[in-house]
Amino acid sequence: MPTVQVDGVRVWCATGGTEWKKGNPFLLFVHGAGNHHAVWALQARSLAQHGWNVVAPDLPGHGQSDDLPEIGSIDDYVAWLTRLFKALELDGAAVVGHSMGACIALSFATAHPEETTALVLLGAGEAMPVNDRLLDDTLHQPLDAHRFITAFGHGRAAHFGGSEAPGIWLLGNARALLEQCRPAVLHRDFAACNDWSAAGKIDCEALVISGAADRMTPAKGGRALARKLDARFELVPDCGHMIMAESPGRVTRILRSFLDPLRESSRRSLE
Repeated sequence: MPTVQVDGVRVWCATGGTEWKKGNPFLLFVHGAGNHHAVWALQARSLAQHGWNVVAPDLPGHGQSDDLPEIGSIDDYVAWLTRLFKALELDGAAVVGHSMGACIALSFATAHPEETTALVLLGAGEAMPVNDRLLDDTLHQPLDAHRFITAFGHGRAAHFGGSEAPGIWLLGNARALLEQCRPAVLHRDFAACNDWSAAGKIDCEALVISGAADRMTPAKGGRALARKLDARFELVPDCGHMIMAESPGRVTRILRSFLDPLRESSRRSLE
């Protein structure tokens, strides 16, 4: 690792900068549309340094992973994630997903309850509809799509600096990530989100995290999803859709407060 073969093509998997340790439970981060593993940088490093074996893959066609053009839906991504589990020989993992990654994570937990030890969904709702104009722009006017996604996907504070780390331009970073994604892949991602809706039940502890200023998936949708899943709900103030980038410290603390007790329970059950 950091690369593994799935379906005969290369998949890049970040580990939070820390080698896996025997006995530590696994934690899988699933990024959103047009992004890659780097969106989880702070969270992945923190959890990897505090008792978790972290896996943060680049989905097919994203980042440093080779593409699988036949993927066209959330179910296709779930089937691919199932094969990634097998390639990594994972018996189970806590799964954390953002936006499209939340759709994938929830659908995976529904289809594979025995392999999902916990579930965290960021920037998610019961459905993820996409404006028709934006969907068309992702393929035919990608620069326009990048500008809109970046502007609409961040809260007001991010438009005027707002980064917890000095010198970081949040909107510039987000646009740079989108520009690394081919238009056909970005369009595929948004189309998959547009066709998805939450269905089925889960059989694990769950947490939904929403940004109070999220205009892409408003917090009321996150609350509704949390009620549907009987999950804990956390609202992050002054944040838009890119919660883990806009408020990385707070999101990391929320993740640890939810996941660390589950990690300890998992360890005790193995003793």
